[in-house]
Amino acid sequence: MTTIFRPDDEARVRELLAELSRPVELVVAHGPEESPLVGAARDVDFGAETEKVVRGLTELSELLSVRVEDEPPGFERYPAVSVQPEGRDVGVRYYGLPFGYELGSLIGAVLEAGRAQSSLSTETLERLAGLERDVTVDVFVTPT
Repeated sequence: MTTIFRPDDEARVRELLAELSRPVELVVAHGPEESPLVGAARDVDFGAETEKVVRGLTELSELLSVRVEDEPPGFERYPAVSVQPEGRDVGVRYYGLPFGYELGSLIGAVLEAGRAQSSLSTETLERLAGLERDVTVDVFVTPT
């Protein structure tokens, strides 16, 4: 078992993940091998660390699974995690190492993907249905 949380935090995450209504697959994309950063990052292998975090998260719910691929199509940067409700790629990507405060964003994406119904309002869903073309939305997350 890979422990990535303190005991109190792990209990809280298990509680959150217990609310999942459907399976969610997390696909870790390693991408082309890069030289580890030197200095402040202390030679961190971001791909390996991303995989470790995702595996640790999936151990907390039977509805979570992980699949690791080297260079799957549909990824712009690496390492990355694709959040796939019921194993279906809906375009949700998390780029970078989901650790520290940033892990909350990945957990939030998992919770949303694991809902039976969208958490968006009826009005928002109607407006989205009325769009005449596909739209890509990039969300940048920072704790500050």
